[in-house]
Order: sequence, then C-alpha cells, then structure tokens
Amino acid sequence: MMSGFNWAPRWRKVWADIWGNKLRTALVVLSISVGVFAVGMVYSSSLMFERDLANSWGSASPASASLYADPFDEELVQSVRSLRGVQEAEGRRNVDLRVQQAGSGEWRQMFLTGIPDYSKQKVNIVRSQSGAWPPGDGDVLLERSSLAELGVTQGGTILVETPTGHKRSMKVTGVVYDPSQIPSLFSGRSYGYINMDTLEKLDEPRQLDQVNFVVQPWVLQGKEIAPIETVGRRAWSKLEQGDTTVFWLQVNKPGEHPMQGVINAMMMLLAVLGILSLLLGTFLLVNTVSAILTQQVRQIGIMKSIGARRAQILRMYLILVGAYGLLALTVAAPLGALAASGVTGFIAGVFNFDSGGLELPPRVILLEALVAIAVPLLAAIWPIWRGTGITVREAVSDYGISGVKATTRVDRWVDAGLEGLKKWPRPVLLSLRNTFRRKGRLALTLVTLTLAGTVFMAVFTVRSSLYSTLDQAMDYFHYDISVGFTQNYRASRIEQEVMKVPGVKAVESWGMTSGRILRDERKESEDEASKNVFILAPPVDTKMIKPQMIEGRWLLQEDESALVINTEVLKDSPQLKVGGTAIVKAGTRKLKFTIVGIAKSTLTGPIVYAPYEWLTGAVQQAGRARSVQIVAESEDPKEQSALGRALEEHMKKNSLRIQNVDITWEQKQRIRSQFDMITTFLLIMAVLLAVVGALGLTGTMGINVLERTREIGVMRAIGASSLAIGKIFVVEALCIGLLSWLAGAILALPVAALLSYQVGVLFLQSPLAFSFSFLGMGIWLALSIVLSVLASLLPAWNATRLSVRDVFSYE
Repeated sequence: MMSGFNWAPRWRKVWADIWGNKLRTALVVLSISVGVFAVGMVYSSSLMFERDLANSWGSASPASASLYADPFDEELVQSVRSLRGVQEAEGRRNVDLRVQQAGSGEWRQMFLTGIPDYSKQKVNIVRSQSGAWPPGDGDVLLERSSLAELGVTQGGTILVETPTGHKRSMKVTGVVYDPSQIPSLFSGRSYGYINMDTLEKLDEPRQLDQVNFVVQPWVLQGKEIAPIETVGRRAWSKLEQGDTTVFWLQVNKPGEHPMQGVINAMMMLLAVLGILSLLLGTFLLVNTVSAILTQQVRQIGIMKSIGARRAQILRMYLILVGAYGLLALTVAAPLGALAASGVTGFIAGVFNFDSGGLELPPRVILLEALVAIAVPLLAAIWPIWRGTGITVREAVSDYGISGVKATTRVDRWVDAGLEGLKKWPRPVLLSLRNTFRRKGRLALTLVTLTLAGTVFMAVFTVRSSLYSTLDQAMDYFHYDISVGFTQNYRASRIEQEVMKVPGVKAVESWGMTSGRILRDERKESEDEASKNVFILAPPVDTKMIKPQMIEGRWLLQEDESALVINTEVLKDSPQLKVGGTAIVKAGTRKLKFTIVGIAKSTLTGPIVYAPYEWLTGAVQQAGRARSVQIVAESEDPKEQSALGRALEEHMKKNSLRIQNVDITWEQKQRIRSQFDMITTFLLIMAVLLAVVGALGLTGTMGINVLERTREIGVMRAIGASSLAIGKIFVVEALCIGLLSWLAGAILALPVAALLSYQVGVLFLQSPLAFSFSFLGMGIWLALSIVLSVLASLLPAWNATRLSVRDVFSYE
C-alpha cells in the first residue's frame, strides 16, 4: 500500500531539487558533462580520423614502395613495371635545392618534383587544388602544406638556387595536394611540382631518379610489408642491371598513412584523457550526491514518517540522478561533436589530410547516453542506498553535524599533531581538525585532486624526458653544419674550399653512401631479408661525432674491414652481433665486414660506420668524400646559419654541387617543435583534469558548509567574525590541496616513468631518456594553492552570509 505517498509529490520534489538549487544542479551537470564530453570527443575524433585519413590516403593510389637512385631513363621504369608482382610503376625526378622564404629572406630546403605526364598519374597521385594544371614551362605548383612555410600565395613568385649556384625566379601558378608527402611542418622542407622541361632551367638532366610502384593484390598478406620488400628487391636488382646505383628502398605499410603511428599515439593519449575525465567526474558526482542527501536528511525522515519505503525513495533519487544525466547529455553531446570536429580539423591541417567535417554517428550518441545516464546511476547507487537507510528518529534529530570522537588511529594522529600547534590561531586549528572529519569524502576529493596532479606532473616529466632525449641525440653531433654533395669530390679539395670561408673553426670530410645488409655473401636471393642502411665513413679518430657505445668498441686506426652498427640496424637484422660477420651490398659491390661494436641509436635511423680509408678504397673512391662536417667559430645560432649559407654559396661558385646543407641547431629546433605538439596534447589532458579536480574540491567545501550550518551559527552567536569563519574553510581547502599535492608528487614518479616509456615507444620506437621535472612539481604546487583558494571562496562566502537567525531556521 502506498499510503499517502504517491508519484505526483515525488515528481514535484525532483523538479524542485533540480530547479530550486541552480548552483548545485549546474555543479552536478558539469561533473557528468566533463566525462561525457571527453568520451564523445575522443570517440568521434577517432571515427573521423579513421574516415578522413583513409579517404585522403586512398585517393592518392599510394605506392607500395619507392626506389631512389642515380638518374636513369624511362626504359628502366618500364622494366620495373614488367616484373612479376608489380601492378603499376611510375618514375619521377626530384631536385633538392634552396628557396628563399618570403618576408624573412631566409633560405630553406625545397624539393621540386618533375612528373612526366600529369594527366596519366596512377601512383602517388598529385591533385590540383587551384590555379593552373599542369605546371607550365618554368612555373611551379606548390604543395598546400608548403604555402605557409614559404609565406607565398598563388600568383606570386619564389626565388630558388640550383645545386650549381644559379638563381632562378619561378612563378607559383597553382596549389596542389600530395597526400603521399610528409607535411612540411615535420620534414622541414617545402615541396613544389614542375614539368620535365623545367629541369633543364634548373641545370638538371631530363632523367628520373625515383620509381614508385604498386604491387598486385595477390602479393599482399594483410598489413605485412615483407612481401612488398621482396618485390622491391627484385626492382632494386633490375635497376642495378641497368647500371644504376640505387640508394634506398622505402616500403609503405599497406593501407596505412606514413604518419599513422603518430596519429594513433595521439588518439591513445586522447583516450586516456577521456577515461580519466570520466573517472574523476564520477568521483565528483558521488561527492555531490552525498551533499544532496546530507542536506535532505530531514526530508527523508519526513517522507518515511508518512509511509514512504526505502525502495521508493531510492528510485526517486535515482530518477533525480538520471535527470541530471539527461541534462548533461544535452550539454556535452553537441560540445563533444564540435570539439571532435575542431580536433580533427586541426590535426588534418598539421598532418596534411582532408577533413570531412562534422559527423555525429548514432553509435557515438549511444555511447554518450550510456556514459551520461548509466555511469552516474551506477556511481550514485551506493551513496543513495546509504543515505536512504537512515531511520525516522535519526533523521528528525539531525543537527547538521554531531560531535566527532577521536576513535580512529587517524583521529588520534591528528589530535596528537594539533597538540603541538596550540599556539596557532584557533580558526586554523579548527580547519586542520575539520579536514579529517569526513574521511570518506576527504578520500574521494584527494583521489580526484591527486590524479589530476599526478597527470600534470607526469606530463611535465614527459616534456622534460623528450627534451632530454633530444639533447642526448644531439650530443651525437659535435659539428654545427653538415654539407652533402650530389657526388663524390676529392676530400682535400673540399676541406681546402671550406677553410677559405671566414668563421670555420674545424672541418672533416666523410665518405657516405647507402647499402643493404645481406644474409649470404655467395647468393642474393630475391626473397632474402636484406635491409637498408646508411654507411658513414668518418676518420676513425673523428671529433665530429660521439656515438654512445653499448657493446664492443669504436673504430681504430689499424682497422680495415671493421664495422660498427647502431641499435636501429639490430631491429631489422637481429642476427648481427659483435665478432660476427656482416655482408653489406653498396651499389654493385658486396663488402664483407667484421662487426666490432654496437652504438646506441636515437633519432638517427639505421647507420653503420666503417673506416674512411678502407671503405673509400673498397668502393673505388679513395681520397674522395660525399659530405663535410664543419665546426663554427661562433656559438651563436644566427651566425651559424649565416655561415651555412656562406659555405653553400662558396661551394657552388667553385663548381661543387650541393645536395643539402643542414644546420644542427635548426634540426634540433624543428624536432623540438614536433615534441611540443605531443606535450600540448598531454597538457590539454592535464588542464582538463585540474579543472575537474577544482570542481571536486568546490563541491566538497560546499558540502562541508551545509553540514556545519549549525556549527557556524554557534560561532556567530559567540562573536566569530565573517573573516574568521571564511578563513576556516579557506584553510581547510588549502590543507586538502597540499595533501593532494604531496600524494601526487609521490605517485608522479612511477606514473611519469611509465608514461615517458610509452610515449617514447609510440612516437620514437624507443623509450625516452627519463628526466623527472621538478619544474612541473613546483608549478602544480602553485596551482594547488591557487585552485584550493578559488574552490573555497564561494563556499566560504556562503558561510559568512549565514546569520544566527538563518542557522536556527535551517532544516
């Protein structure tokens, strides 16, 4: 029998609870919305990434693999096209030159790509976005990711300098989109597209130096790259049979964008953000529901006194929570979709793929509804069950807060600690005691703030570890400028010309080429697993690099066929070991080496080191070099950049064809900007969690004010000032904030170590050099204090506004 307790009054009460206390409703809706927003944003973003990236990448008919070689004729492309397993093959010509940046006048690297027939592209298709199509003789089409980098618009002109030193002005007649190119932001190069006739104006022969090919569908085995590598080695051999030196085989994972790994890593970080936000929002909800029940103890007693059963009251409060969830869903769902569209658009611009715009699939709405309604209901069951279990006698005799006896060990510890602080002001001592009064609520608040602080400090540690890893990687380079040439020149001539340029302190010429590590010296099967490597041949007593040896030793003067490999080589060729033999095919020559050491690889790719004298003799380039490393007299970055430019101009004037000029500090700056993108995503996570933590603390302090309404009245009655009462709650919030900071600092060390490891593996394929950030710890301490004060201001203000009359009329 329902007695006099029917549904109509209960619905009115639910509505009164929602509308009657708008601030509390806003706090509850906001706490639920944070989790719904984060989950919806992450899931929508991942779906839009998957859709847009696949569409952009697939529209280019991407190459299965690409071969880079010395210039060759179209006949060799046809021979590759005729190979078993090859579906289509096309040739291109790349010219590596310098371009002047508009406005600043600085010179930077640029790739100009010549395509024989723009109307018949079938592999790595370049599409016109605006302007002329195809490019006219002497004109250039810019890849869209390079426009901002160069500071030029369609219809303008760019000034380029050829490898021979001649300057040419080229008109930008159009903009194109090349999905297969790594965006300029990451590569540090600009991209332009020309016709084959323009090559002669750039002092280049009308020949090709790249073959892109697509394998037949029957060759593919899921996402495996081994079958493509097998076909690639056949194509490599075919080019070598045409008396062409091949430098590199680039294999693409089937159906996967080149930046897919980085994007997946970012999505994983966003997923962590969503889960943590949902978790902290749940803690905040539990605290807020507890606050409602604390405030309505007498109402529960009255409902029970007129015949309401516990199950009925339980359903009423669960309906209230469900209503909060629906309100949160209406707020968070559209905001999550807009945020997902913004995130997708931003990353599409960074990684240079087309964004398909806003989309909100039904499965995202379903997941958000589940998070908005089911999760809060599950989280609220326990506090509601506990709160509705109060008896009528307990409810009607409730006075907000009862005396708390020191019955637990924590209470005794607190009391013992306060004994030594008797000289402190009484409001401060009361705040310290009140901090531990409700231990369950304190624990939930501390968990929320501690998790936020732990993630915040861990993010700064990841940032510090990324920079430390970069510093370690750059410590490998003990030179300021590296100049690469298009062919080998006499080392003595190179060094003589370099030393003529003012500002040069030291110089070293190196042999440099590329090759493949083979398994068998006697035969080279098409199906054997040969891997690309860069072969560097510095002087054995080089001062320009400092490889970090992890096994064996570095090269010695008496070494001949000795080889040092780095750890990146071991990933592809784990059979190699110190004391063992390595067969490296460089051009058409097979070189047999004895491995004497293994060096650590960080951001350097697969490299093997051989003695300069021995290697250059073995490949019949004795006394010649392909690159030169320079130490500048000045340590000023701008002066080093100016020296690099002066070196380039001097070399070109003296008929030395330049392929690239790399300034070490500029490379470091570019990599650091890429790292900053990672840490920006992590910082977004940390800031959002800090906001959730602050909301949790605000809710906790609001509950404490409600519970102590009568206690505040008593203090008012005996003459306590508004400032003294407000100070109690501010100091209590500060105690909670400092406790959470201390707990977070302790947890941050293992969490930061784990996060640094995972970020390193995801982005760099190797763990980061761990470096704990004490700066992050200090910043979070300051934020904890500021957030604690801000979170306590509104509850403290409400407390100071309570008069003695208000208190004794409180129900």
